[in-house]
Amino acid sequence: MKTKYLHNKKFVTVSILSVLLVIVVIAGIYLAKFSYAQGAANTSGNKGMMGMGGNGMMGGNGGMMNGMMGMGNNMTGKEVNNMGHRMFPQYKGVKTGPALFHYEGCFMCHTINGLGAGGNDAPNLSHIGSIRSFSWIATQIADPSAHFKRNSVVTLSGVRYRAVMPSFKNMSSKNIGILAKYLESLK
Repeated sequence: MKTKYLHNKKFVTVSILSVLLVIVVIAGIYLAKFSYAQGAANTSGNKGMMGMGGNGMMGGNGGMMNGMMGMGNNMTGKEVNNMGHRMFPQYKGVKTGPALFHYEGCFMCHTINGLGAGGNDAPNLSHIGSIRSFSWIATQIADPSAHFKRNSVVTLSGVRYRAVMPSFKNMSSKNIGILAKYLESLK
């Protein structure tokens, strides 16, 4: 009788641990997806997703998406767009600045008010409207090389950035205008 009791106790313990493991995995997936949707707030100085290419899933200095599996600054504008499209399908067809910022993939390199996976690899755009015009911003989105030579070093408020922003000329001029107007409003 005691042997049967111990066997049942082990079975119950293993079952409970298995259920807890499943709950932890599901919670981790949910939190990771929720963090993507919230812009993956940047609080650390590391690159990478789950340690690939750096330390930490929500790492700053390039953040989760920028350091993910070594893609980072080598992505084209179309690849960045596609990543945003896959992560935020709910924003397809939504024509507001914040939705386009996520849907077109801008959040992968830039931050606004602490939200985004950007970190220190690309300028924080929280107050870009106070230092750049609508025209400058729209041109920068469509053709970054119009302002900065590729692979040059850009200084903004004493912080140095490598000018590696891909061209988003594949975005419609309407979406570029909406996004530029939104960014210009950030003062």
